[in-house]
Amino acid sequence: MTDNNLLQALRLNFLYAERYSFPLGWTYEESKIPYSMIRFIQKGRAVFAIDGNEYALQPDDLVYIPQGSRLFCEAMTDDFTFISIRYTAAFPLSEREVWSEILGIDPVVRCTDPEIKYYFNCIIREKNSAKRGRYFLLRGYLELILAYLIDASEAFSGGERAKRRTLTVDSNKYDNRIQVILDYMMNNYEKEMSMEDLSAMVKLSPSSLRRLFKQHTGKTPSEFLTELKMVVAAKKILETDERISDIAYMVGIEDPNYFSRRFKKHYGVTPHSYRQLARD
Repeated sequence: MTDNNLLQALRLNFLYAERYSFPLGWTYEESKIPYSMIRFIQKGRAVFAIDGNEYALQPDDLVYIPQGSRLFCEAMTDDFTFISIRYTAAFPLSEREVWSEILGIDPVVRCTDPEIKYYFNCIIREKNSAKRGRYFLLRGYLELILAYLIDASEAFSGGERAKRRTLTVDSNKYDNRIQVILDYMMNNYEKEMSMEDLSAMVKLSPSSLRRLFKQHTGKTPSEFLTELKMVVAAKKILETDERISDIAYMVGIEDPNYFSRRFKKHYGVTPHSYRQLARD
């Protein structure tokens, strides 16, 4: 798969965004982060440690924190203020491989473009909007910010990172029939789906569909559907006060205990801890 096809295949799932302000001495004790984050430093200074690597931050810094990283933060001035965006990416590789190694995003990038700063404020403005199109806006702003991170990181490295990139995903020609299945899953994630039903949709045998699906996504249809349910559930856990059992039912999982086990396997924490971690 070429770099352009890789970028086209990435699907971003916006989860949550908020503006935070903390006093001198505030610390975020080292924890494993169950989603990816981008933070834009607006005021003050701080030290962030990402997987043990320390970064001294100041206003206009953009910080990329990949899913699965261990993060520690300490404010070094009063009124340390930043905007934090949380998201996941549906893709066969781990997010750290996608963003850090393949697409080449640096952990800290200096933001010199006023439009990118404006996009962060737009996300804060739109996140609680009642407009039906808000998720398209939020995802669009997120993609613009990520595009800036990729381009700024590559410019800083003089293009050397791009020369070193190697792709480990399958290079078979893209098959539109798999996109049909993916689109159906995206719009019907709460339903049970048998291989026979999915195969009939695109006139493939179950074995052929399973093989092609894994070539294109790195996952079986059932694995992809489960991951999709977890992403949708994570958004609801962050954005609403619905009971965890009700959210499980909304995404098509009737057993709350099974849902909690699957959620913890996917994000590394229980649904209750995920909600508490986000709000703390």
